[in-house]
Amino acid sequence: MPRNPEQNEELRENRKKQILDAALTVYTRYGYHGADMDVVSKEAKLAKGLVYYYYKTKKELFIELFTWMLNEGCSLSDSLLENTKSLRPVEQLMNYVYGIFAANKDNPRIMQFNIRMPFDAYTVFGSDGWNEGAQKSAAHKKALTDIIEDAIAQNFIPDTNPGAAANSFWSVFVANVFEYSKLMMGEQERDENIIEAFRNVVQFCFQGLGVEYSVWHDCLEKVVRAHNGGDCVG
Repeated sequence: MPRNPEQNEELRENRKKQILDAALTVYTRYGYHGADMDVVSKEAKLAKGLVYYYYKTKKELFIELFTWMLNEGCSLSDSLLENTKSLRPVEQLMNYVYGIFAANKDNPRIMQFNIRMPFDAYTVFGSDGWNEGAQKSAAHKKALTDIIEDAIAQNFIPDTNPGAAANSFWSVFVANVFEYSKLMMGEQERDENIIEAFRNVVQFCFQGLGVEYSVWHDCLEKVVRAHNGGDCVG
């Protein structure tokens, strides 16, 4: 029985998602210049001709991949901010980074993509689309800057430049989560190890902001209890 237009569209979208997911895996392994459409088709378990049916060129595929991942990052950032906007700044910041950490735990390729992407954005988007891509990639830094600015105003963080503090915080966080994501590839850790890893990651982030230990550790315990069935961190 022939498929109706709705079924054809669903099949098309599923195929594209299958290809994009494979392209993400290939990109995190080899980068843009090392990625090859042959490898993408093998990773997707699809014929090479079918991949080219949906994406005529490697650049076309990666424009859609980068756009998809950047939009996902913006959506995650907006959701985390919306769900924590009623909290104190330091508690909001802890919840925000835990949300990103948890998303990366479920899909370690997220942070690996974020590490590689800035170096390839201009090549992929070109001079016309690069600026929009760069703005989307800065979504997390913008969110952190706003939270840190509120924390400074409420004397949770010593007076400093919010933007510079956000850059330092994000750089340390990304580097530590990236190391964690490499360990997580193909592995499954126990919850207590994941919690300990998160504590190790954020310790240096919050210390770098000058937040008192008792303040950020209290926030960490609240976050862990909220996301792990009421269990407290030892």
